[in-house]
Amino acid sequence: MDETTTYYVPKRTGTYADVLEAYGLAVLLDAILRRMKGGQGSWRIGLEDAGPHYQVHLSEPISQEWLAQATYFRPPLPCILRRADEEPPEGVDCRNVDETWARVRAYNQQRQLLQGEGIRGTELEQQLRDLEPPPDWQTVVFLGDGRMQAVKIYNRIVMQWTKTRPIFGETLATILALYARPDAEPNALLTAWQKRARKLGLRIRETASQLLNPHQGKGQNEPKANALRMDNIKDRPWPEELLKAMGLWQTLAPRQVQDNNKDWKVYVLAPLRMPLPGHQDVFRRFSALLWRERGNTSLKSDITSLLLFVKTWLNYVDVTPEHALRALWGDPLPRPERVVAGFYVAQFKKLSQQAYTMLNQSFLQIPAWSGPLRSKQDVREIQQVIQEHLDVIRSIDEGHSDGFDLLRRYREFVAGSDWEAFFDFLAGYSHDLMRRLNEGERWVPTFTTTGLGRLIMANREALHPIVQNPGFQNVAYAIRHSTIIPQSRKARGQSALYDIRYGLGAELKRKATVRDEFVAALMDFLQSYNQENAQTLENTGKQMRRDIRTSDIEEVVRLVDEYGSEVVAHLLIAYGYAREPREEQELQPATAP
Repeated sequence: MDETTTYYVPKRTGTYADVLEAYGLAVLLDAILRRMKGGQGSWRIGLEDAGPHYQVHLSEPISQEWLAQATYFRPPLPCILRRADEEPPEGVDCRNVDETWARVRAYNQQRQLLQGEGIRGTELEQQLRDLEPPPDWQTVVFLGDGRMQAVKIYNRIVMQWTKTRPIFGETLATILALYARPDAEPNALLTAWQKRARKLGLRIRETASQLLNPHQGKGQNEPKANALRMDNIKDRPWPEELLKAMGLWQTLAPRQVQDNNKDWKVYVLAPLRMPLPGHQDVFRRFSALLWRERGNTSLKSDITSLLLFVKTWLNYVDVTPEHALRALWGDPLPRPERVVAGFYVAQFKKLSQQAYTMLNQSFLQIPAWSGPLRSKQDVREIQQVIQEHLDVIRSIDEGHSDGFDLLRRYREFVAGSDWEAFFDFLAGYSHDLMRRLNEGERWVPTFTTTGLGRLIMANREALHPIVQNPGFQNVAYAIRHSTIIPQSRKARGQSALYDIRYGLGAELKRKATVRDEFVAALMDFLQSYNQENAQTLENTGKQMRRDIRTSDIEEVVRLVDEYGSEVVAHLLIAYGYAREPREEQELQPATAP
């Protein structure tokens, strides 16, 4: 879009505080334009990561004449009331913690009552939807949690807005001047406003709460764990804290994780190039999806938050007309990794019964999985891939001995594009999959060969010739029909004509580092596989799986020599323990070759 005005929010801290400030400025500008234009006409506001600054672009300038004569309007953020009987102050909208919890409990009770009733498409479904709490209800209860020690400071920030009536236009003009230039000097620009504000008894500076300023909270919160700062809470100018408080409602998603003390984790979405209306729409959908994800630990919460955002984005792109997407992004099918960078994450741990303390910060990068999106069909295919990954991750028990390590490796992949970690995860998950089927689970989520192929094509195109090779596909077929398919039949109480090869994935991975040892292990397996096929056909007259031909073996050996034994081994394990799209047909007797 052709912006005519740009504001600059410096990245002072390198934390999510900068993002809150940028979104808060965007919301304030939107509120000013709405008031200035009387709700008529249209305007565009967008945020962009410009390196040392976040830039907030407007499609038209703010009138200085209007600012000089601006009349008071209510703040574009609510105060927080903690009790149902608490009287709301005048001049602001409020959200009530007790009332919010009551609505959440009523919704959960009604949903449990209606579970299994087949209410889809009925009036009961609409009634349940009417009871659903707003998407940002967790933000209300998070802010209102007294142990966060934030609600008092937050409400003070909000209520000071109402006290600026005598100098309201000057206050707005001062805030905008702070961000009008990339080299603005805050102290010089605040001088005149501070003199007027002091006469009115306003707070010039506000306590920098750990919620809005994670880098200044008490505790071990350095970006690197090389210092323990216990006395670093400082005051910040009130206008700056006001914008952070506004931005909190736009881009911060809290989750209470089910670790020992039910820590809070906050996820703050960092923009790359994001129109404000598009962000608000997507983030509202994401927040509504996020709070339904219950019972996650800290590690699993990081993973599912990333996957759920990408899923939300793809769904938004799928259902939104291409002309509307083009108007906002200049792209009819914008990829998630091109509009957002990822999530700033902070964990608040309950170190005492009275208080949460911010312990660590991290950044989770949005997975760049989509590749070029040429059609809505491409969007739907990636949605299916994301759903596969969500199903697999949700099924992993972190309390099991291997579960934590599996999730740790997967997080390295999804948040850091570490494909070696993903292949390690797949090898570990092959063992977990077989164990769970052997223990009687009738169905364990697995990846599909088509989903893996779509992911590899979009991100590791150089590997595509391997997975498309007929010899590779046939050997992966042999692995599949020696492991998860007979094990799945056994778990369902069906007879299996063939032995189950436990530990095959682990053996191939162990041998993969030495070319000759890997080829020898693979040849031993394929020889026994073909021999078992021949014996079964002779004994029963049935053959439910294909033989491996000499040409298949030659093709795989050629791939090993061209790409390396570890690469081929990783992909064979990935595809060998994945479902084919029509797996049920695979369970039927096959025609003997």
